[in-house]
Amino acid sequence: MDEPNKIMAMKFYARLEISFHMTKVEAQPIVTMKIVQLSITRGMNPVSPLGFTYFGMLLARLGDIREGCRYVRIGRQLLDRIGSKEVAGEVIALGTQIMCFVEPVQATLEAYVQGHTTAMSVGDTPGAFLNSVFYVATSFWAGTKLSVWRERYAPARRLMEEHGHINFLSHISQWEKNVSLLTGTGDSPVSEIEGVKNIQEGNPHISYTQALQEMYIKFMFREYEEMKVLAKKYYDFNLHTWTLLYIHTAHTFYGGLVSSWVYRQSKDSIWADRARKARILMKKWADCNEWNFQNKLYLMEAEEAFCYNDITNAEYLYEKALSSAREHRFIHEEALAHELAGHFFLELNRKGTAVEHFMQAHEKYLEWGAVAKSNSVLEFVQRVLGKVSSLATCTLPGLTSSSNGNVDDGDKNTRKRMPLFCLD
Repeated sequence: MDEPNKIMAMKFYARLEISFHMTKVEAQPIVTMKIVQLSITRGMNPVSPLGFTYFGMLLARLGDIREGCRYVRIGRQLLDRIGSKEVAGEVIALGTQIMCFVEPVQATLEAYVQGHTTAMSVGDTPGAFLNSVFYVATSFWAGTKLSVWRERYAPARRLMEEHGHINFLSHISQWEKNVSLLTGTGDSPVSEIEGVKNIQEGNPHISYTQALQEMYIKFMFREYEEMKVLAKKYYDFNLHTWTLLYIHTAHTFYGGLVSSWVYRQSKDSIWADRARKARILMKKWADCNEWNFQNKLYLMEAEEAFCYNDITNAEYLYEKALSSAREHRFIHEEALAHELAGHFFLELNRKGTAVEHFMQAHEKYLEWGAVAKSNSVLEFVQRVLGKVSSLATCTLPGLTSSSNGNVDDGDKNTRKRMPLFCLD
């Protein structure tokens, strides 16, 4: 395409894509198809890679992830063929989010660094910051060590502040707050920066993500009543989008886990239905990419089995979730699986097995860098099961002890030494 007016129109459509994603969702597919149509009929141009990338996201949202990834790859190839970096930052950021549905998420993180660098090289600060936002979000959900996350987050926040990009700052603020809560540090939150709170309250998509983040942190610290209130707020949004991003999978995963917990407590069938729908969606993703989604699916299935007192299946699924998280290097989700398994076994009064899982959760959260969360697990064990000590091995109350000092909680498969704690 070499007609200046057509190229200008294409650039206008490209700007509409992101704004319609936030404000006029029903029109976004029309814009996407228009860019693709003009590219095919009038020739490729600097904006064409973005159109094919959005088209791939649309196909992925409609359920055809592999075909969506094919069009994302076409978009990346067009960047090289056309030789323009004008939309490269946005293409790399969005395309990488889709590639996470077929590739290990840990292996995709460097692409955002490339996207940021490429965008900054042509003065595209919005494209650069879009890569930063996705890096911040994706690396958190991928289980990056929180000390590493903080090191890489700090320069991104600083650069956004220097350029006055309040909109992007509003997107990352809740991650900073949650990391601060998980680690137990007292960082200065982004939400205190002038203008950030107004954007968060005025944009339903940002408010929706923030509601998920707030629900998540209450879930992680086992604050049930507040979590339930936030879960109702979160599900009341009921927002629709025509794009699929990897970061959306956290909504499905934690929404499903929260729904299972609320259902167990309330027996309200609406929560059981939400958990079921989340599990079905996670299974579709796991069928495409076991690495990223298998452990999540197993844990959601375990929690559902727990809801319906399917004890044998639940125990099997917790173990599958643990082994899958360990194999695929999701240390934070390995910790979570241990913790939820601990609550499961505690409910069955199998205290020895429960404490083993809680202590493993404590260690894995600590390894992730979530010191405050790790401490909260120890505090729970101390409050509910007795005094915790690192200096002795003893028999748990209510359990039997064999002659060699092993603990027996009635489970013939669980007769293990408990070297890290003493309950009395």
